[in-house]
Amino acid sequence: MTSVYRYGSFSQMGHPPPKETKKSCQVRTFALPIVCTLLGIVITAFITWHITRAQYEKNVGNDTPTTTSSPEDAIPASDLRLPTSVSPISYDLVIKTYLPGYNYTADSKNLTFEGQVTIKLNITKSIKKITLNSKDLNFTEERLKKSTLFVNGEQITFKIDDKQDTYEKIFFNLDKTVEPTTDAILKVFFGAPLRTDMSGLYQTTYTNSQGAVKMAAVTQMEPVYARRMVPCFDEPAYKATWTVTVIHPKGTVAVANGIEDKTEDIQEEFISSSFKPTPRMSSYLLAIFISEFEYNEATTKSGVRFRVWSRPEEKNATKYAVEAGVKCLEYYEQYYNISFPLPKQDMVALPDFSAGAMENWGLITYRENALLYDPRIYPGSQKRRVAVVIAHELAHQWFGNLVTLKWWNDLWLNEGFATLVEYLGTDEISDGNFRMREWFTMDALWTALGADSVASTHPMTFKIDKAMEVLDSFDSVTYDKGGSVLNMVRKTIGEENFNTGINHYLTRHQFDNADASDLIKALAEKLPDNVIGPKGDKLNISMFMDPWTKQLGYPLLKATRMNKTHLEVTQNRFKALQSGKEEEKYSHPIWNFKWDVPVWYQIAGSSDIEMKWMKSNEPLIIKSDKPVLLNAESNGFYRAGYTDDMWKEIIYMIKENHEQFSTQTRVRLIDDSFAEARAGLLNYSVPLQLMTYLKNEKDYMPWSATLAKIRELLDMYGTDPEKDVVFKFMIALAEKTPAKRDIDFVSKNYLDDKKFFEVNAAQIILLNECGMGEPSCGANMVKLFNDEVNSKCDSSRILSECSQIAAPFRAEAYCQAVRNGNAETFNKVFHWYKTERNQVEKGNLMNAITCSKDIMTLKKLLLDSMKPEGSAFRLQDVATLFSKICTNDATSDSMLNFLIDRWDDMMIRLAGDHSGFHRVLSSIVGTLKTQGGLEQLRSFRNKNAKANELGLDKMEETSEVTIKWRKDNQKFVTKFIEDLTNQL
Repeated sequence: MTSVYRYGSFSQMGHPPPKETKKSCQVRTFALPIVCTLLGIVITAFITWHITRAQYEKNVGNDTPTTTSSPEDAIPASDLRLPTSVSPISYDLVIKTYLPGYNYTADSKNLTFEGQVTIKLNITKSIKKITLNSKDLNFTEERLKKSTLFVNGEQITFKIDDKQDTYEKIFFNLDKTVEPTTDAILKVFFGAPLRTDMSGLYQTTYTNSQGAVKMAAVTQMEPVYARRMVPCFDEPAYKATWTVTVIHPKGTVAVANGIEDKTEDIQEEFISSSFKPTPRMSSYLLAIFISEFEYNEATTKSGVRFRVWSRPEEKNATKYAVEAGVKCLEYYEQYYNISFPLPKQDMVALPDFSAGAMENWGLITYRENALLYDPRIYPGSQKRRVAVVIAHELAHQWFGNLVTLKWWNDLWLNEGFATLVEYLGTDEISDGNFRMREWFTMDALWTALGADSVASTHPMTFKIDKAMEVLDSFDSVTYDKGGSVLNMVRKTIGEENFNTGINHYLTRHQFDNADASDLIKALAEKLPDNVIGPKGDKLNISMFMDPWTKQLGYPLLKATRMNKTHLEVTQNRFKALQSGKEEEKYSHPIWNFKWDVPVWYQIAGSSDIEMKWMKSNEPLIIKSDKPVLLNAESNGFYRAGYTDDMWKEIIYMIKENHEQFSTQTRVRLIDDSFAEARAGLLNYSVPLQLMTYLKNEKDYMPWSATLAKIRELLDMYGTDPEKDVVFKFMIALAEKTPAKRDIDFVSKNYLDDKKFFEVNAAQIILLNECGMGEPSCGANMVKLFNDEVNSKCDSSRILSECSQIAAPFRAEAYCQAVRNGNAETFNKVFHWYKTERNQVEKGNLMNAITCSKDIMTLKKLLLDSMKPEGSAFRLQDVATLFSKICTNDATSDSMLNFLIDRWDDMMIRLAGDHSGFHRVLSSIVGTLKTQGGLEQLRSFRNKNAKANELGLDKMEETSEVTIKWRKDNQKFVTKFIEDLTNQL
């Protein structure tokens, strides 16, 4: 799945929504997952539970929950897991939904659903209890009377013990002991309201072109939300077939994982749509969708029917997704060398969705802005994002769905691999025009190195001892480090060998579950003898991979010249904050924070990339009398450092001829030098001198990388006026670049994928000047707004239908109009935001209203977003709103007080979207720039248990880095940049 905010942190499963850029410096127009992301996902009932390792190991598999008088936060992990004595063979599920607006007579049942599930069971031990996961479901007395259990044809009576609130379970206490058998049939009747928190079976609303409010119902089950729609075995290891029937109001259509079987009218007002059984799959992949949506359709070369669904008004915007999806699916069938196992693939664009996308088998769900594509409104970066998200979710249809992790501690098996493969799929979709192998450096590797540099990180594979670790697993370490380590393994053993091993793994475990050791074993079994490891014999993949997957962090390789002909390379763990403390259980790994490292390097004057092994317990010696660049091409999951003299040589070379090194290598130098300086391991004069070569640079990647690092500097300055020095320097540097910096060029060419990089370089440099206050840029954007919006659109129009501004400049033009306008302009733009139906344009308008300079206006927006009812903002968008307002100088210094003063109000609505709330808190903590502010936050969370459960303590490390930077570096950096500006 694509987590909401990947590639960083954030939290709910699936593919992330676009990364939120800081308005003070718009540096990354591409949008992919960051983390920091997190992250990860949130499991509602688990949040209050603290679990001990001893309890976990003692109790896993027990049929009876441990009796304890302890508070809920002391419940053993085993009591939250299912017993192993009973498992499902198949489910036959019938769900009836009551969506308002369709003229049926049972109005009292509006916004509810009712269902029945018949589960064929495999009983492997003598039992007197059957346990199912269930959460917030209603078992009335009438429903209980209809529920039955037949074992070998004999009806067994039972009583239900409802422990949904405590254990997220219901227990069927049997009146007699049942012996092992595969002939047991349990039928259960249940009901519940349609949810509003974007989990389980929930409602999503939209306004159609006639102004009528419409409602659809859809599911989101990962990780443990299937139990919110149907009592089931809601753990990934319990695979079973699902035969689904949906009873829905006339006027709607139903879609599910399986292809349609038959549809028939029942009663006068309802339709029964039944679907053919799915293959064996985990409950978190179950999907149902009921709506008035329409679709575009195509068929793959192998005969798979491919449909993309949307609101009727957006049907034309699904054409790109159909084309991209078919192309990608066909490519993956060749790449995996396994046919797609379903007869159809549906994809749906949803108005309300917590994550970016979710890989449900045969029915993938997306946020609208991650699936639809309208060339009038979507810039090239957004088109690329749509392709990437499609490629990520389709990659999961094999890696995650066909073969599924056994438990969430190996989530990187799903998400890390999908992250790796999405770049291949997107290259296929774009015919190579998006240069995705280069993007890997800027997306996955960049994000992973940042996320895994903090002490509060975790290993890729780790034992889940308590609730918060489940949440932690859905983050950038899982997605981006997972993908980056797999990329390093692929490069080490060779792409053909890697692909052969992957096919072996998928074929062996298809329709079943696996763990990380199964993947490593499959790769090892197909590895030729000529792949040599650090000891000089055949590579032992397990010994190589285990330190990368089972201990946190990564190394900094430091090159030192021994003499005129040789260099020595040593390794130490890289940490952004040297004083940061790991969790105790991760602080003493058996590998002692050392790794066997495949070291790729490039010798000056040569275009060849060479590789040598660095053993974990000894330095590496490289013979060369010329400068050497470590991790050339950025295939390794590590940073590279050099002595001051060696950095001087590198800076001289890149200024003389930067094109002697690839864009990935240039990006790696930029990222590593700034990261090491921020960590206090390198004087800031090095990265700042290095970046002056950009006056000769025209490629998008290095410019994007540098602007991202400058944004980090500006974030640490906060509202200090000295950052004007940085603005002036970047504007002066941009004026010298050979890259095009022309609005007309971007406007006329952004639809041409072959000019993607040239156009995006021009766009980010231009918009960066606006963000840094260059007067003519802001004036040009305001003029665009006046000429192409004000003169052509009034309050009765939908802005996306009348604005004539080219897509790449819409967000900035709207922003500058609000920033430089009056209350009338703000009100007009806010009105357009509230009436807009296109999610990308709505995002442009949200960006605009958060550009206001008025602190009262901005706080009113935050308060509006927290309304439990009647808010102008969808719940899925609130985290983005907070993120943007937190980066506005008008409010950033007051956000901590807002958090403390409004905490109870925030909990009412925002806590309903747990991953989004995590992002809200992370944005607010990111505004802290002083020790006093950090102490104020600590005092608050020490008095607030809920704040601690949400991981506020783990967010503080970034603020500590900022506070230390301001003390150690701010004056020097300001003076040095001032001097550099004079030298340009």
